[in-house]
Amino acid sequence: MDINATLIGQIITFAIFVWFTDKFVLPMIKSSMDKRRQVILDGLEASKKGHEKLKQAEEEAEKSLKSAKQECDNIISNANKQASKILDDSRTNSLNERNEIIVSGHRQIEQEINKVKMELQKDMAKLIIQGAEKVLMKSINAKDHSSILDKFVKKL
Repeated sequence: MDINATLIGQIITFAIFVWFTDKFVLPMIKSSMDKRRQVILDGLEASKKGHEKLKQAEEEAEKSLKSAKQECDNIISNANKQASKILDDSRTNSLNERNEIIVSGHRQIEQEINKVKMELQKDMAKLIIQGAEKVLMKSINAKDHSSILDKFVKKL
């Protein structure tokens, strides 16, 4: 193989091309690749942080859900207890009112019975006096009449 000027020119051109590429082109490509690598690493790190935050958020959501369920159960339990208490109080109050109404009715009946007894006693005393007047054939005056009635009522 002959070494001639073309080969030497190609070697020199190639050396200049390698030097120029090494000096100007490769640093730009390396800086672009470094920037891209850094962006990818930042993205991966942000992704990891996002996954960690997502796990934490899921755990907090689960805890909140458990807490809410427990609070809901407590509220329902308290509501049931209050409902039972209200029903018991209502039953007790209605029974008390029923008993009071019955006692009041008995009192009214006793009062009516006493009133009727008094009226019957007065009517009976009048009938006795009228019968006595007919038997005696004499009229009793009003003063004697009321005196006899009062004495008779007291005896009965």
